[in-house]
Amino acid sequence: MSTFAFTSLFQITVSSSSSSLHAIRASASEYVPSQHTLRREFLKGVAALMPLPLVVLIEPPPSDAREVEVGSFLPPSPSDPSFVLFKASAKDTPALRAGNVQPYKFILPPTWKQARVANILSGNYCQPKCAEPWVEVKFEDEKQGKVQVVASPLIRLTNKPNATIEDIGSPEKLIASLGPFVTGNTFDPEELLETSVEKLVLQIRARNTICSHRHTQSCKSNSKGKHCCFVCG
Repeated sequence: MSTFAFTSLFQITVSSSSSSLHAIRASASEYVPSQHTLRREFLKGVAALMPLPLVVLIEPPPSDAREVEVGSFLPPSPSDPSFVLFKASAKDTPALRAGNVQPYKFILPPTWKQARVANILSGNYCQPKCAEPWVEVKFEDEKQGKVQVVASPLIRLTNKPNATIEDIGSPEKLIASLGPFVTGNTFDPEELLETSVEKLVLQIRARNTICSHRHTQSCKSNSKGKHCCFVCG
């Protein structure tokens, strides 16, 4: 506890503790020279104290993001132990807690760190009916860059209900729609270095039937029946 002189009668006493709340209050001195002096100094002290409000300082809550390398708390990837596997769960994002996004997972270099996502970017204020894209999670490395998962309501990309990825359009069209949100600035097509599309192929076996699907890639016949490989739409 430390004390600072305020007047000959009043002093400001600042008390603090290990808690997150700190308050400033006024306390009276025990020294009283005379009754007239007491009255005069009392009025002076009250006049000086009246403009001073009670000040409460609240320490901000700590960030939920871990400022440590992800390799210290994420398991190795089964497909490549030199990377770690991040599995998003309901405790990680507001959209997952609201059931607005299905769980997802991806691999990361073990030296990367998880970055804090600002509340205004996380969609926490608008779930489960957000009209704008939001950031799910973000990881970064000072030298290698950053990766973030951005989710967007379908209406932001197309007016077609139950649209497939093909209906939404090419990567270039998708980037043009979400690019300014991701970069925080006007998107310049010349800044795009490379795009790629990876199709996951699902194999279905059917006997003595003809397989068809709007995303059929190839069909082959053998003694056990007809095999069709297609991409789920």
